[in-house]
Amino acid sequence: MRYSLLDLIGLAAHTAPVTPLSADSAHEVMRLHRECPARECPRKAAALRTLVAAGCITPDSSRRR
Repeated sequence: MRYSLLDLIGLAAHTAPVTPLSADSAHEVMRLHRECPARECPRKAAALRTLVAAGCITPDSSRRR
């Protein structure tokens, strides 16, 4: 998927998204925020919730987010 510069700036922000993320956007957020802990980055936390709800990933219950 191709993103505009404005889209990428939004995806790179660490603030919580205003609108729900699509699964594609959530995957991109996870890629862009791979160094961020989900417990400290609202955008990565939202992306993680989206991907779990979509069944794309299953969190490891023995790990901390």
